Amino acid sequence: MSKQILGDLTDITKKIQHIGGLVEQAIDNSLSALLDRNAVLARQVIDGDDAVDDLENEVEERCLEVLATRQPVARDLRFICGMMKVNSDLERMGDLAVNIAERAEVLAEVPPLPFRPDVSRMAAVAKRMVREGLDALVRRDADLALRVWKSDVEADRLYRELLGEAIQFMRVHPDRIGDVMHLVGALRNLERLADHATNIAEDVIFVASGRIVRHHMVEFSREAGEALDEQRN
Repeated sequence: MSKQILGDLTDITKKIQHIGGLVEQAIDNSLSALLDRNAVLARQVIDGDDAVDDLENEVEERCLEVLATRQPVARDLRFICGMMKVNSDLERMGDLAVNIAERAEVLAEVPPLPFRPDVSRMAAVAKRMVREGLDALVRRDADLALRVWKSDVEADRLYRELLGEAIQFMRVHPDRIGDVMHLVGALRNLERLADHATNIAEDVIFVASGRIVRHHMVEFSREAGEALDEQRN
C-alpha cells in the first residue's frame, strides 16, 4: 500500500468516525428527549442535523476523489466501497434520530404515556447495536459485527411487544390515540435505527472478509458458528 493511499484511507476513516460520533450523540439525545420528555433537547437534535448532512457529502466526495485519482484495488477498493455504504447508513440514522426528536417534542407537551420502562429497554438495545456496530467498523471486527446483526432479533421482538401494548392502550383510552400514534412513530424509527445498525454490521463483514453477506447473513452466521465449534474441538 502506497503512502498516498494509506493517507487517503486514514483520512476517510477519521471522517467516518467523526460522522459516526455525531450520529451516535444525536441518537442518544433524541432517545433521552423521548424518555425524559425534554423538548429543548429534542430541538437541539433537530437543529443539528445539517452538520451530519454536510459531513455525508464531504465523505462521499472524498471517497470518489480517491477512486478517481488513486484507482485502488483489492482490499483498498473494498474498504472505500464499504465506507461509502456506511456513510449512507449513518446519514439515514441521523435522519431517524431527528424523526424521533420531532415526536419527542410533541410528546413532551402532553400527559405522560405509561410505556417508559419498555421503551427504555428497546432504546438500550438499539443504542448498544449502534455503538457496537461503530466499534466493529473501527476495528474491522467481523465477529462483533455478527453479534450486532444477531441483536436485531431482540429489537424486533421488543418493537412488536410495544406495538401490542400501544394498541391495547388505545382501545381503552381512545382520547389518547393521537398521542400514542406519535409514540408508535418514534418506536418505528427506533426499530429502523436497529436495521441500519445491521446494515453497517454487514458492511463491516464485507470490508473485513471480502464476502458480500447482505441477504445471506443466516448462512454466514451458521458458517461462523461451525468454524467456532471446530476451533473448540
